[in-house]
Amino acid sequence: MRRIILMAMVLAVTVAGCNRFPDNGLQISANLLPDDACIVDPEQEERLLGGLWDTNIASDYAIALQLQSYLITNALEFQGEQNNIQVDNYDITILLPDGSKPDLGGLTNPYRVRTSAFIPAGEAGGDPIPGVGFATGIPAEDYQAALVALGVNEVVLSIRAGGTTFGGFSQRSAAFNWPVTLCAGCLSDCAAEEVNVCLPGQDVWVYCIP
Repeated sequence: MRRIILMAMVLAVTVAGCNRFPDNGLQISANLLPDDACIVDPEQEERLLGGLWDTNIASDYAIALQLQSYLITNALEFQGEQNNIQVDNYDITILLPDGSKPDLGGLTNPYRVRTSAFIPAGEAGGDPIPGVGFATGIPAEDYQAALVALGVNEVVLSIRAGGTTFGGFSQRSAAFNWPVTLCAGCLSDCAAEEVNVCLPGQDVWVYCIP
């Protein structure tokens, strides 16, 4: 009888949890700026206000998104922590500044890219727990040429992070809109002290092609 009661309690906790894990349990709060060693700290204050992608260099546009988990701990004596979350993907839609989808010549849009970020559950009444997930925001192959052919100066990445809690509940964040300005040669600077480091050809990172 005690086993039946215990199983009923576990089932009740699991089923009740279904209503306690809304999609707003996971959010994207910023795109972080790597330091000089190309390292990103999920709690750092340095962040980008907008993206810049030099299309003269064939490299992916990368993103390092600050994630926030609002899920609180639910560990019990007879149940391990269920609200730790593993974020493993971003769903990305390329938009024009007016919110419309551009004609990319048949390329997939939206598309999904892989990432990896583990975020532990937080305490009730505490701040959201941060994490960071690095990924390709815009693939250079095909997409770069399609955007150049389109002749646009700016696109917006509408990004939604997805993952699964240790309890098996899927989470999908609200859309995080990230503007990216396109240029041709604006980050080329062979006279700079540091070139071709970290993420050359995007944001603040210059490059040199001899």
